Amino acid sequence: MIEIKIISDLEEAKKLWNLLSPEETIYDLWDFRYCFYKYENYRLKFITAYDNNEAVALLPLQYSERDECLEYFAEEFMEESRPFVKDGYEYLIADLYSKIDEKTKLFDISENSESDEFTKNLPLEDYKYFLPLINFKSFDDFLNERLNAKRRRSLVKEIREVAEKETSVEIIKAGDGKNKEELDRDIELLFKFNFGSFAEESYLLKTSEQDAHRDLLYLNFNWRLAIVSVNGQKEALAFSILHKNTWFYLVTGVNFKSIPGLGKFMVKVNIEEALKNNFKFFDIGLGDCGWKHLWHFDKKIQHVFVQEEKK
Repeated sequence: MIEIKIISDLEEAKKLWNLLSPEETIYDLWDFRYCFYKYENYRLKFITAYDNNEAVALLPLQYSERDECLEYFAEEFMEESRPFVKDGYEYLIADLYSKIDEKTKLFDISENSESDEFTKNLPLEDYKYFLPLINFKSFDDFLNERLNAKRRRSLVKEIREVAEKETSVEIIKAGDGKNKEELDRDIELLFKFNFGSFAEESYLLKTSEQDAHRDLLYLNFNWRLAIVSVNGQKEALAFSILHKNTWFYLVTGVNFKSIPGLGKFMVKVNIEEALKNNFKFFDIGLGDCGWKHLWHFDKKIQHVFVQEEKK
């Protein structure tokens, strides 16, 4: 017998999440999401289905006081949100959504599986971009397979012009003993460049988002911080988290205005690191941002669910 309950207790919500999450992406990880949630501490509404008292499906929501609606748990910086369901219980996804009785805005929803018909029929919101790496041994392999000759020449020219400016690259790894004060200065510089590049569209404008990214450096994540210096001056930084077989290229701070082509150079640096370390996927995240389609990355649908409050 299927029974659906609403869970609002944080510790019980954590247990359910860790029980049902497939942990396929970083967005499936409780510790990653909680890092962002804890600064808002919104009311939880984890809609949970039980089969004979066994938890089998979960729609993890919170009530955003800022937007006055339900949203996915720690939604603001997230993507690939979705219900978690045990195999064979995909048919319960529609039932979970049917229990929503408040104004709701759920963004960046991924399909669970081929049998997830409910999510497939939700409206398209956007795409997230990624690059399968399994057939590439080098960055040049990627260029030759994905880009036409004209685009390839243009990109190579921009990247070469950056490399010719006495450019150096440093890759800092989680747990390598990097001086904390210097690491903190590096992340602040990333924020500074990110603000300069994206202004009001920056993901890092809110103090809570900055604090969460600072925290990620000191939690149990396998991360990389790539730093590109030009003529001895740090001019670009990129923070990535490595999970299972995917390199998640999360957030960058690049001095685009002073050094054209530097952002493209940084993407090359990270793809090469992912290849060198035998990762199967390079995840470039949500939204085209005016450049990802030019690199001919693969894309994955992200859906949206919006509902006015039920009477």
